[in-house]
Amino acid sequence: MDGKKIRVLALLLFAWAPASAFAAVVELSAMLAYSTSEYADGYRSVQRRYSGSIDFKFTSVSALQFEYMQSKTEIAYNTTLGQLILIPTRENITYEDKVYSFNWVQNLVSAKWIIQPYVVVGGGRMNRRVTDELPAYNYKSVTTQNVTTGTGGAGLRIFLTRNMAIKAEAKTYVPNFQFSKWKENQMLSVGLSWMF
Repeated sequence: MDGKKIRVLALLLFAWAPASAFAAVVELSAMLAYSTSEYADGYRSVQRRYSGSIDFKFTSVSALQFEYMQSKTEIAYNTTLGQLILIPTRENITYEDKVYSFNWVQNLVSAKWIIQPYVVVGGGRMNRRVTDELPAYNYKSVTTQNVTTGTGGAGLRIFLTRNMAIKAEAKTYVPNFQFSKWKENQMLSVGLSWMF
């Protein structure tokens, strides 16, 4: 390699080094959510969601996020199967979702602020297992779905120390990027994040 090429490579390396040194900021997060609903007519719903993510910050306010989310939703209610039976029976439906997503995270304020609101948008892959049961009739059906999914949400980081923050995030996962149905799978999660 001649001297001219070495000087050009050295110049590119020195130009790239400060940016890559800043880009080395990594955020690890762990979050969870839990909700339950119970109504007088016997309808009951329980949802649990766990997620973990790693964010690679390429500017002080922007990051690329790799996230894994796992949730389980259990719904139980009384049904007459559309008037097919006279005496109502219990139906239990369970949704088990696993989502692998790649997201853009954008802070809405400077990275120096103690309280940092942000938005998240992205997409990924959802693996869903649906179990439908009628215990009185010894009926059980299991189906699986593997679809692309859109992700979107907003959150808030509150720094406790320079490297650790409490996070609260409202996020939705919508199969096939149908954001008009965002209310069907949205939850508020809380957790911690660490900056390295």
